[in-house]
Amino acid sequence: MTPLNNFHRQTSKRQKKSSSAMEEFIGQKVKVAFVQKIGWKEPTELTLDKKIYKVVKIYQRWEEHTKEKYWRDRKHRVWYEIEMDDGAIYQLYWDRGAYGKGKDWVLAKKIGRI
Repeated sequence: MTPLNNFHRQTSKRQKKSSSAMEEFIGQKVKVAFVQKIGWKEPTELTLDKKIYKVVKIYQRWEEHTKEKYWRDRKHRVWYEIEMDDGAIYQLYWDRGAYGKGKDWVLAKKIGRI
């Protein structure tokens, strides 16, 4: 992985069929089932508004680390660009906190459809 403006991305190829006009902010905490991999978590399904969605594909994964003056203000997030079984592409992040013990997952936004 190579650094890019304080982000580290792991990408896979996909055709961009979505447009920015389709973006929809969600910003809601969700419950996520995942498989623990070495060094990261692979989301497999999430629950939003009592409905369960399966993760069909992970297109990208990257980490966000901010460098605030006080350690409490720093962000340690693992971002995912995922396709779910409803045919939409979303951005989801795990707010991993200090030492990777964070439990909050947030569905940030819907960015398009396949």
